[in-house]
Amino acid sequence: MGFNLGSFLGGAARAGSEGIDQRTAQAARDKETKESRQWQIATEARADSRARKAKRASDKKTLEEQIGTMVALGMPADAARAVAKNGKGAMKVAIGDLTYGRENNVNAAQYYTMGNKGLLDSDPSTAIKTATPAGLSVDSEGIRNMYGPVDEEYTSHNEQIRAITNKQIKLTSDSDAFKKLETQRQALYTDLAAIAGAKDTSDGEDSRKFTEGTVRATIGGELNRQLQYRGMSYNIEEQVIVGMKGDVLGANIAALNAATIVRGSTKSIDDDFMRDSIDSLQKNAIKEITQFGYDSIRTKPAEVKQFSSVSQETDRSLKIGDIIKVPAESGGFTYSIYTGTKDANHYITLYTGQ
Repeated sequence: MGFNLGSFLGGAARAGSEGIDQRTAQAARDKETKESRQWQIATEARADSRARKAKRASDKKTLEEQIGTMVALGMPADAARAVAKNGKGAMKVAIGDLTYGRENNVNAAQYYTMGNKGLLDSDPSTAIKTATPAGLSVDSEGIRNMYGPVDEEYTSHNEQIRAITNKQIKLTSDSDAFKKLETQRQALYTDLAAIAGAKDTSDGEDSRKFTEGTVRATIGGELNRQLQYRGMSYNIEEQVIVGMKGDVLGANIAALNAATIVRGSTKSIDDDFMRDSIDSLQKNAIKEITQFGYDSIRTKPAEVKQFSSVSQETDRSLKIGDIIKVPAESGGFTYSIYTGTKDANHYITLYTGQ
């Protein structure tokens, strides 16, 4: 058979054409993929930008609210804004000081002041030249005195308790190391109670047993432990809950449990500041849980469960956060929210009505 040049050229041409078509189609697909990816990146970038903008707006609102709280408690606005620059933890500490002062008829705002550094009353001209811009001045000694002095005999125990708390924060509560440290903590509490019991308080003077730092660490450590059961944690330095993800109810029930446990373990020591701090934690948790209950009734009225009375059988049929109503002696119904705690707050009464 002879070689057909025409057939060969025709086949080569078709193959060449098909190759060009394939490359053209691949190029089109590559372009489409690239454009699609660019569009996706741009969309994700816009979404990320919106999320960041929303977070900034939320953070700004929270910041202004906390500044407003400090001002409402008597702190000058410029001092409140200076405190805010030091972060969430500083604001929470300041609000705690101001609240404690108001509850005990002390103007705690006087301990947070603004003023030019380098001012010399004797020579105003020199002062003007050497003064630096106004800065925040915190009277730490005044704050300590407001809470009351801590007897030197208690100092060593306080330092050890704080050290134990710092170690426990890094451990899970079911670990042997955590339990061993907890045993040491309870022994320190027993010692503190013994020292306090041996003191002569016939003159009416009864100094504090716990320092402010120990109170915050003790409550914060237990709160962190309770939060861990719910997939959250507590940052003692900044005094903020981490990983809450909208679980306001769970976080506040953890606070209720923490208050109950710390109150039980420190009751024998009878320290006013510790007791007041525990009460404050509990009251705030109850307030937040009550608000959660009101919101649930308003948004999900059909989910309210009615019972003729409350018993252990009732408890077993409920889940945390359920709203119940039972007939009230005065008529109507008493509405409550179930928390599942092992104390008097396992039901928190919301109101009595129809």
